[in-house]
Amino acid sequence: MSAAKRGGKPEGGGPPQSFEEALERLEAIVEELEGGEAPLEKAVGLYGEGVGLFRFCRQQLDAAQKRIEKLAGETEEALSLRPFEEDEAEGDEEDEEDDGS
Repeated sequence: MSAAKRGGKPEGGGPPQSFEEALERLEAIVEELEGGEAPLEKAVGLYGEGVGLFRFCRQQLDAAQKRIEKLAGETEEALSLRPFEEDEAEGDEEDEEDDGS
């Protein structure tokens, strides 16, 4: 019998429908396990469910990152993935160079 069937099924009874749903359930599992009140068998089942939810969340994040990178590549000239601080620092350096002329 799998860990999920022993007592670690998601509250909805099936796989998560969204990243947010999975994350919410994962947080509830962590809270319950940290409480230390769950019997061993239930704790192992919750741990197994948590691992599955973690993998699901990781896959969702990886897929979102790939979509963002693709969109950024498609609009490379119009979109830069640099932090804002770099733009401000470059502007300051240009201002200093202009003042010295």
